Amino acid sequence: MRKLAFFDENRFSGSINYSFPLSKISWLKVGGPVDILFRPKSLNELSRFLSLMPVEVHVMPIGACSNLLVRDGGLSGVAVKLGRNFSEIEVKDNQVKLGAGNFSSKVAIKLSELGYDLSFLRTIPGTIGGALAMNAGCYGNYIGDYVQSIEGVDRSGKFIHLGKECFQFKYRSSSFPDNFIITSTIVRPKKENKSLIDEKMTKMLSKRKETQPTNTATCGSTFKNPDGKSSLLLEESIELKAWRVIDGAGLRGKKLGKAMVSNKHPNFLINLGGATAQEMESLGEYVRQSVYEKYKISLDWEVIRVGRK
Repeated sequence: MRKLAFFDENRFSGSINYSFPLSKISWLKVGGPVDILFRPKSLNELSRFLSLMPVEVHVMPIGACSNLLVRDGGLSGVAVKLGRNFSEIEVKDNQVKLGAGNFSSKVAIKLSELGYDLSFLRTIPGTIGGALAMNAGCYGNYIGDYVQSIEGVDRSGKFIHLGKECFQFKYRSSSFPDNFIITSTIVRPKKENKSLIDEKMTKMLSKRKETQPTNTATCGSTFKNPDGKSSLLLEESIELKAWRVIDGAGLRGKKLGKAMVSNKHPNFLINLGGATAQEMESLGEYVRQSVYEKYKISLDWEVIRVGRK
């Protein structure tokens, strides 16, 4: 996208980058450029930016880019990335306001120090904004179970407050208005002794290191669990896991170019170094086809695929 004639970037203190290669910030290390990457310094600046952007320009929040597979052709329009200026953690009356730019792991650690238990967030990659959009969870806990309200801006830049009656959380999904950018949330976590919370997090980290490919280019779980449709079910009790059917189809370690199904956890696709987005997506589709042929089960992508091929 060319610089917009009417759009004076000097009016904004946040950073504006044109043709920014998203592979630089993608956890998968793949993806083409986005026309404009905007990192606002404040809520008012985000609102003003959106109000000036023509309605035909697509705008998308990208969080930490930890659950996105950006295709090689890149993204049209604007990607909005919220950072440290949207990372408040404020406690009042046993409720906590969390900025959407917070990393989930940081929130778990900070709240532990304050005696609040959101320990399950410790091993979840990405930001609070992304966690809300995907109703992220593990070990039988989902962030949607704790949310009291959400704040954000719509495509026109209008500030919106949504009470819990205005949205719904489901397994790995949530229902928010279209073109809505989450900027913060109010949650009500349980009070707990710090030492007990820290013990939980230590066990979770140990289990993740033992069972998942850490320190490698991946987006975490690639596909949703086939019967993980309800947050009322503890994940530990679900027998029909995505990794089980992928493993049962003989796909552990399967490679396509520089993309590979993890040997350690078959529901993780990893970039061995130099993979293209096309290789990653094609390998994922091969996995889906193979699982369907063997089990007649259609795996749904958990990783969000966006952009031009």
